[in-house]
Amino acid sequence: MKIRHMKVRKGFRDYYLKNQSHSGYPTTPYVLLKGTWFEKAGFAIDTSVSVYVQPNRLVLTPRDPT
Repeated sequence: MKIRHMKVRKGFRDYYLKNQSHSGYPTTPYVLLKGTWFEKAGFAIDTSVSVYVQPNRLVLTPRDPT
């Protein structure tokens, strides 16, 4: 499968965390993932996913519907 290159972008949360001050809308990093290649990789619309977080790596895996 083809390698996809994306960029981590700056977004703004519209909520506050309990342990942080309330001055403005805090920034948060995000990556937007979309495209027909998603379905070709086994991620159809409404597929539940698990995200495994490791240092310098995120792994998306389709979850079995249970």
